[in-house]
Amino acid sequence: MNKITSIAVSLILFVVLGSLIASDFYIPEPVDAQERPLAIVRRFKPSVELAGIDKETIVLSLEENIGEQLFHGDTLETNTEGYALVVFMDNSIAKVKPESQLIVRGQEQPNSKNTTRRINLDKGEIFLEVEPQGSGTFEISTSRSLASVKGTRFGSTAQGYVWVEEGQVDVTATNSGETVSLFQQMYAEVDETGNSIDSGTLTTDEVEDLQEGYETLDEDMIEKTIIIRFRDVNGQIREVPITIFEKGN
Repeated sequence: MNKITSIAVSLILFVVLGSLIASDFYIPEPVDAQERPLAIVRRFKPSVELAGIDKETIVLSLEENIGEQLFHGDTLETNTEGYALVVFMDNSIAKVKPESQLIVRGQEQPNSKNTTRRINLDKGEIFLEVEPQGSGTFEISTSRSLASVKGTRFGSTAQGYVWVEEGQVDVTATNSGETVSLFQQMYAEVDETGNSIDSGTLTTDEVEDLQEGYETLDEDMIEKTIIIRFRDVNGQIREVPITIFEKGN
């Protein structure tokens, strides 16, 4: 009996010890903390598609996707009739014309004035109203050009054409590194090789022509403040207020 008891106790100890050893090597599957969004899609006119690095492509719905969050690597694409208004966490605004495709990049910091944001504009045309960036930067990248701004209103096409309504934009040719600074009512156009830049001054009529179409996202807008909530890497819920503009009745 003592021998049987001893064997039973040994077996129990073996099982318990095995469990303890196994638990030392068991690493629970991590729960991904939600990263801080870079922007939201505040307004859009169908059809607009959104795709993430590890997400399926979705067609945004007016019933479900107002305020859809954009994270690093997300791609937004408008069709032949699509428009989108994207609001960044610092209240900078990007207005996207039809037949455009852009990728948002960056990592939003608690102090958004020290954040680098970049839009890769693969096709189409956008207009931006960029808030003062402090020590951060806001860039628009195409296959030909890189536009860097600290706070301004300007437009850019995927073909390397940049024009400024107000403020300052530094435009660099991607291959040669040549850089020009643009100010109010100026433009720059980088050639298809990304080597040379042509720049000059626009007339008031030319600026108005370049602004055409973007007003479809501005008509009868009412300023409001909304709260974006997200979970940081420590699991804490954070809130960020941003100003948006809604269409009135």
